[in-house]
Amino acid sequence: MQNGRGVDLSSDMDQGRIRAIVPMKPITEGKSRLAPMLNSDQRALLSLAMLIRVLGVVTATSGITDVVVYGGDDAVRRACERDGAGWLPDPGLGLNGCLAAGFSDAIDEGFTHGMFLPADIPLVTPEALSILIEAGQDKHLVIAPDLANDGTNALLVNLSTTFPTLLGEASFDRHIDQARQLGINYVDHRPESFRLELGLDIDTASDMELLMDLVPALWIDLRREIQVAGLEGLLPETAGNSVKETVEEGTE
Repeated sequence: MQNGRGVDLSSDMDQGRIRAIVPMKPITEGKSRLAPMLNSDQRALLSLAMLIRVLGVVTATSGITDVVVYGGDDAVRRACERDGAGWLPDPGLGLNGCLAAGFSDAIDEGFTHGMFLPADIPLVTPEALSILIEAGQDKHLVIAPDLANDGTNALLVNLSTTFPTLLGEASFDRHIDQARQLGINYVDHRPESFRLELGLDIDTASDMELLMDLVPALWIDLRREIQVAGLEGLLPETAGNSVKETVEEGTE
């Protein structure tokens, strides 16, 4: 089997079982660092729409068996139900504790690999995730950084390996250092052709400005996706109203 770029995806990984794990906050609590440029309703809309996009991409990636979102609220739970994803409440262990719980659950349920993905990578594609999976064919760990090579935007971990995640400030370098210290066979994954798809996570105003430059109709697209998903009623009231208004404007 080959992907769109002619990369052969047929290998031992096809015999494995990959669970993607996506930690999530309630949509009204996320993206607080964007407060200087986006109001609370806009941040809630952005959080939900990006999650819908990520779930859609994960479920469309043939190499991923299963996806579970940990945390969030009723809007997050409903988005998971709509896309056939699993949902569990936040275990209350912090981000890295949540990943540890997710990997442990995956092992208990017979998965061979755990994939960490954030919910705020709106340009991610099935092809980008397939290339990430391909990179891990003969490795125990794949580490993909953000655009600044500071944070970690994806991890693919062979669950026969113990690798505690270190998400947070400068996590990419810390993950590399830990892999070396533990003697884990890893790959530093940052293919130039997929840097934006895996590298752009939306945390700061500059991230948001870049995304809007790349996708001029971003807000129309995001709001339409929420409406198509039938989830606009789960947004804060004013954000829900703007979904309908913006979609109607975009179709005139």
